[in-house]
Amino acid sequence: MRESGFAKGIRMTPRWLALVLVVLFIPGPRAQAYPIPPETLWALTQEAEWVVWADVEEVLALPEDERERAQKVDWESGAVARLRVREAWKGDARQGDQVEVHWIETICPAPPRYEEGLAVVAFLVRRAGKWRTVAMSYGTRYPASNDDAEAYRGAVTLARDAQEKWTQERIVGRTGNLDAARLDWQVLVSAHPATRWDGLYGLVPDGDSAHAFYDGRVRTPVALTGAQRELLARGFVERPPLDRALPMMLMALRGHEDAKVDLMAARAIETMLSLDGPPDWVPQAFELLRERRGEKLSRRRALTRKELLERTFRDGRSGSSSGEWEGFDREWTRFKQRHQLTPALLPLPVEPPVPGTGGDSPL
Repeated sequence: MRESGFAKGIRMTPRWLALVLVVLFIPGPRAQAYPIPPETLWALTQEAEWVVWADVEEVLALPEDERERAQKVDWESGAVARLRVREAWKGDARQGDQVEVHWIETICPAPPRYEEGLAVVAFLVRRAGKWRTVAMSYGTRYPASNDDAEAYRGAVTLARDAQEKWTQERIVGRTGNLDAARLDWQVLVSAHPATRWDGLYGLVPDGDSAHAFYDGRVRTPVALTGAQRELLARGFVERPPLDRALPMMLMALRGHEDAKVDLMAARAIETMLSLDGPPDWVPQAFELLRERRGEKLSRRRALTRKELLERTFRDGRSGSSSGEWEGFDREWTRFKQRHQLTPALLPLPVEPPVPGTGGDSPL
């Protein structure tokens, strides 16, 4: 089976799950033991002093005695990555500069990922005289191709330019509309698979229940124009998602009728069900597709916090049991018969070079 990065990033043994349940549900201070809220490329760009595309030349752990001394005054110390800058997308780094990034290895929240020999997009901020990664694992991204790198470059520079323009307008006393600029950006970057999660999470965070579970921020519902929905639909049809962006995209396109979207959603679900142990977002995508086809859905009991946590971690197992999916397979077969669908399988995407970053961050 093709494991998702979410699954690779965290392998849920019963003992590990018990540990996380204890961490999340016992009263008292949680310090850095609780997952951080998810952050998209827009927020990462806004917070970062530097955004660089760089080669990871070396990753090393500080010697134990040195680490203990450092952590007395700087708890974030413990590991160091040496980066060689290819391009600077924000900040004054220059091509060829070497940057040392410090972090600490943690289980929860998931740390940034620096892999020797690969090129990383890193969102950096300076604290206590050292470069750190913004938002831990969300702040390191690994393009799988030149096309992906171009998508990241475009998303970061568009966000940076919109944010800088808004700042300059405020300086001279004009009122810019940063919310409208962010909305346009979210729709635009949702078209490309590499940046799709970053756009959709801002539009429909509840479409990604695994990450929204940790996100207590209050959000104003987004109203998309017809043209914006058309743009989302076109990107969906041209490059249908085979990851947790599938239910997110279907949620964003609620009420937007498009037979091509329906067909591609059916093909994506069929493809995921052909794998050994489909991920747990597939039923949510199926319900959204049923809704699109005019089927009346029965109201379901809201899950408890513990049930939500267990559902969130289910992707971390080696795969759901065949019995667990038996009933779902029957439902899916009947749905295809009702609507006379024979969806063909989609080609599987290239796996990301490094799992467990960005929208694939585990905890």
